[in-house]
Amino acid sequence: MVKAWSERIDPVVAWLKWPSAALAALASPLLAWALARLLWRCLIGPWLLLPFVSGGLLFFIVWRRWLGKSRWGKALITLEHEMTHALFAWLTLHPVLSMWASGDEVGHVRFRGQPNWLIAVAPYFFPTAALLMFLIAFLMPFQGLPWRSFLLGVALSYHIISTYRETHRDQSDLRYLGTLFCWLFLPAANLAVLGFLLAYAHGGADGIHQWCVDAWEPVAIANERFQLFNSYGKLD
Repeated sequence: MVKAWSERIDPVVAWLKWPSAALAALASPLLAWALARLLWRCLIGPWLLLPFVSGGLLFFIVWRRWLGKSRWGKALITLEHEMTHALFAWLTLHPVLSMWASGDEVGHVRFRGQPNWLIAVAPYFFPTAALLMFLIAFLMPFQGLPWRSFLLGVALSYHIISTYRETHRDQSDLRYLGTLFCWLFLPAANLAVLGFLLAYAHGGADGIHQWCVDAWEPVAIANERFQLFNSYGKLD
């Protein structure tokens, strides 16, 4: 019997789980450093982030006063959660069969094959809503107006609220992943998302490039000092 593509890729995904967690844990200090540098640049030039901050605050206020208390708002968060599961099921070659979400914060996605850790963890770091907002912003008219930055602020605020609401000890996805893996992987993954969106909102493509440079800076400095120390040793 010919194996489905999902059955071929699942062992590879399973093997990558703990190496990914280890790399994420090692990257956490670097991403935190890059975010600190980025926040400092934002404090120096805060006017560049006015549309971004306005979008984030507006969504937070709307959520607190109305959306978060409504069945429609709860269904929206649940739907985005399940859509992210479905997206990563599709990316790991699991055909999606059905998906539903309710205003009672209950949802489910069915796909062919067995679940894997990447499908389970995706909603807790991957900003599906932010990507959708980003695409909408690119399609909107009058590109000279700050649509992109404003909608990215809305999307980031949504991502923070939804991730906070969904991340709790009774969440079945997190029990499936295990506490140790979540603590190793999720902080770095969310720092990366936060830094990426904020860097783009503040400086566009150049901002993302500088954020990447900042993240690598401690490694570059350590490598430079090691080479300098090594060269002194050879001279002696």
